[in-house]
Amino acid sequence: MKIIDWLLEGDIVIQHLTNRHLLNRSFDHNNGGYITKYLELYDTVGQEWGGSIYSRKWISSTYTLLELKYMEIHPNNPCYQDATKKVLNGLWENHGKISKTRYQDMCMSAMLLSLVCYGRIHDFRTNEIIDYILEHQMDDGGWNCAWDSVHNRSTVGSVHTIISVLEAFSDYQKNGYDYRLIEIKQQAALGQEYLLSRELFKSLKTGEVIHPDIINFHYPCRWKYDCFRALEYFLHIGYPYDNRMQNAINLVKTALKRGYINRGKSYSGKIHFPLESGSKGRFNTYRGLLILKRYDNEAYQEAIHADFIYDK
Repeated sequence: MKIIDWLLEGDIVIQHLTNRHLLNRSFDHNNGGYITKYLELYDTVGQEWGGSIYSRKWISSTYTLLELKYMEIHPNNPCYQDATKKVLNGLWENHGKISKTRYQDMCMSAMLLSLVCYGRIHDFRTNEIIDYILEHQMDDGGWNCAWDSVHNRSTVGSVHTIISVLEAFSDYQKNGYDYRLIEIKQQAALGQEYLLSRELFKSLKTGEVIHPDIINFHYPCRWKYDCFRALEYFLHIGYPYDNRMQNAINLVKTALKRGYINRGKSYSGKIHFPLESGSKGRFNTYRGLLILKRYDNEAYQEAIHADFIYDK
């Protein structure tokens, strides 16, 4: 069996992503499969998932909406729209100053911006979030949730925060928002350089891997960074190949040699339901192929034409 055929035996969401982004052909999941399962768990009265806007990881509205966004739920879906507006109301007030001593978490602000922009929701608070993010970029070009910490204020970027901000900026531009757009592009370029200067996973000081999790596939990524999430970001914005991506691309090629990529590490916390069982991961395999298709087409062609045995 070919790897594409194996992907096309998966959930209709995987079929949709594979057809649209790997095979360049039209295929509509019609909000079926995993998306339907998530929608069935939606509390229409409370307009949320998991009885929580954010704090109940990973069943809260914020993290459920992030999964639905990756699965490409139709952005006008009423559940997506209503839940995102409730998250916006719950997480953003007073220009981001949520208490006398604390501003909203930068990662949360960026994830919120992504969700709002994907739904093409127009609200004056979108501009406030943009102001907040632009104002608090670090001197090294990154962002960090600890910029306003009373006890341990950080002055350097965090890859976890940076990727959330960059994805938010991408969603902002892609969906037609234009407030402070020139500055957004300028600051995004600095954030991109931050990641590339570290070859997407290395410490600038030591040259060593920042953390083992950063060179392993995860799906869903939650708020956490891995170098493959960075490569997905770069390919989705049409960023050209940069030789500083190569070591991360090599990790993708190595991971695909068995014919699939593992499901990866699961972060502790509650989930609505398991997306995949066993060791094989269709989502991560799709992600790996998507990266190779953009940045190493020869390796991509080799992978999709090889024969493997995929046990049930």
